[in-house]
Amino acid sequence: MIIYIITAIDIALSALFAILNKYVWGGFTYFVLSLLLVLALCWGGWLIYKYFTSYKKEQNEDFERYKVEQINKLQITKEVFEENEKAHRKTFNKTLIKQKIFKWALIVLCFAIAASFISAIILYK
Repeated sequence: MIIYIITAIDIALSALFAILNKYVWGGFTYFVLSLLLVLALCWGGWLIYKYFTSYKKEQNEDFERYKVEQINKLQITKEVFEENEKAHRKTFNKTLIKQKIFKWALIVLCFAIAASFISAIILYK
């Protein structure tokens, strides 16, 4: 929830400084770029925090859903599934690779955007 408040405030201030940049002083560009840099770093940090705090919980919930689907699909009992749980977990983990790659790509994207704002701050004349 706090990240959305930070995002709203950051975007509002960026818009204000962009308007001031056009009508008052050209140096407000640095404020806009700095605020957008902070926004990209906040989202990157937030996504890393969420990955390490809630990822295992989400994975366990998804495995429980996968377990129910497999029991219904294969028409086996819960005991038979639990006997081969290690193999089923391995199969389930293979399905998570795409999800992990997407989450980490999103984190890398946030930091790449932050790096582009740093470059813009340095190269802006």
